[in-house]
Amino acid sequence: MTNIEQLMDEIKARIKAIPGKLFVSVENYGGEFSSDEVDFKSFNAPAAFVSCLGWRKVDRPLVLSGKYIWRARIAIFVATKETKRDARMVSAMSRAAVLSAHFQGWRPVACSGRAEDIDSENLYNRAIDKKGLALWMVSWWHEIELEDGHTPGDADLPDLLGVEINSSAKTTVDAVLAPSSNTNLTHKLEMNDG
Repeated sequence: MTNIEQLMDEIKARIKAIPGKLFVSVENYGGEFSSDEVDFKSFNAPAAFVSCLGWRKVDRPLVLSGKYIWRARIAIFVATKETKRDARMVSAMSRAAVLSAHFQGWRPVACSGRAEDIDSENLYNRAIDKKGLALWMVSWWHEIELEDGHTPGDADLPDLLGVEINSSAKTTVDAVLAPSSNTNLTHKLEMNDG
């Protein structure tokens, strides 16, 4: 399991542990949950969809564990369903507020730092409203160590443990060099006054 998968699992477990059972459904989602996606996703509301929206390299000279530290953008999409628009909005907004407070400063096992720059956004639009839903997004940045893409045993890497290395060092000289017949060296040094 990669660190990003572990992080997603930790987020879902943390949401499910919030007192009061805020969500009927808590699951991963493959990207942004939007009005375009509603018709293609079956769920029971209120729902929380956890997604990683991408990452970028951390550009600073001091990193905790090497050259593979990235800032991952995490999002939780909150979908609620109520008959009245105002009730939908309040339901989604209050759940987004709880999530914002709950994840602020959170430091999961899979990450090298705390949740940073947490924000919430109302994703209301007419298509969502027509479905009887309200939609909010809670998002933040998290520093995470990503693997270099290879694990021991990958088919495209040589098995370095199975490579035999032979060393045949020589401790003798093949031929002794004959000394030069001209062993006298002279040098004329001239100095100019002036």
